[in-house]
Amino acid sequence: MIYLDNAATTYPKPPAVIKAVAEFMESSGGNPGRGGHELSRRAGDTVYCCREELARLFNIDNPERIAFAKNATEALNTAINGVIREGDEILISAMEHNSVLRPAVEAERLGARLKIVPADRDGRVTPQAIEPLMSHKTKLVCVIHASNVVGTVNDIAAINELVHSRGALTLFDAAQTAGLLPIDASDFDFLAFAGHKGLYGPTGTGGLYVREGLTVKPLTFGGTGSVSESALMPDIFPDRLEAGTVNAAGIAGLLEGVRFVMNEAPGGRECLMARRLAEKLGSIKNVEILGDNGVNVVGVRLRGVDCVDAAAALDSEYGIAARGGLHCAPLAHRSLGTIGAGLLRFSTGAFTTEDDVDAAASALEEIMEG
Repeated sequence: MIYLDNAATTYPKPPAVIKAVAEFMESSGGNPGRGGHELSRRAGDTVYCCREELARLFNIDNPERIAFAKNATEALNTAINGVIREGDEILISAMEHNSVLRPAVEAERLGARLKIVPADRDGRVTPQAIEPLMSHKTKLVCVIHASNVVGTVNDIAAINELVHSRGALTLFDAAQTAGLLPIDASDFDFLAFAGHKGLYGPTGTGGLYVREGLTVKPLTFGGTGSVSESALMPDIFPDRLEAGTVNAAGIAGLLEGVRFVMNEAPGGRECLMARRLAEKLGSIKNVEILGDNGVNVVGVRLRGVDCVDAAAALDSEYGIAARGGLHCAPLAHRSLGTIGAGLLRFSTGAFTTEDDVDAAASALEEIMEG
């Protein structure tokens, strides 16, 4: 199979990632922070080492401000539910994934005020679009770093500066950019990331960075291996947001995924192959490229062919994995004008070749010709 669905999860994983998970299960399978014996200590060392590598990658001073989660969705829910209360105002962009839209709508149902920041025709969200919607009640502004639908990249540093100047907090969704684009989170309030996409870790890994000094209500409550005598969740990080056993085997794999990314040019090959694919697909009759394809995502609108049917044909007839539909982002599709028909999305990875790209373009051209 030619795998071009890396925006859902990267595949294949680097050999070192697979090896690390297997070795952890075989020789370091203790529960981190849940005992003083060697296997627990060894597991704890692996988990902390991964925090340190992620902190290096995101330019974060204190690795302990990174709490692991099972995915970016859990991380985003933790931030939104941990900050927003009745009477607060939350702004989200018109390009957000359901992992932001749904908790934000739930917060609105419980008494918060929700505002949607419009995007331009490429799916870009600017500080100029955000500022008029902010008020003295604005508590949190949530913006996706790069669209999971069309790959358009937002200037989150500029957005962060604007939001802070108005006294509100920022939450950035780096599910599609962590490992692909340079991210300096040192002045952000919250950064959510997926471990299984551009960081090349296993599924079931992700995390949330929380700026020093911020208080966050936990999403889940339970054992942390610390302050066990208290009936309350501890205030110390990352324990406050890590109730229960973390996915230590997955984090062992994520550690090697982060190292893989840091040893390569972050996003270099993925973005290069995506640009090549966009050029080739854009030359096909009745195929329109949407967005600016700033990461590894190429979203295309098809005229005369259903995008889900096209994805099924690519799979069954050509052995090519792509994704058609709404990509768990109906808000973004409404903004792009594709909510009815959806899009066909291709997304490249570190192991995508020029031959893969050429084969995908040739296959879609045959499908469009009927």
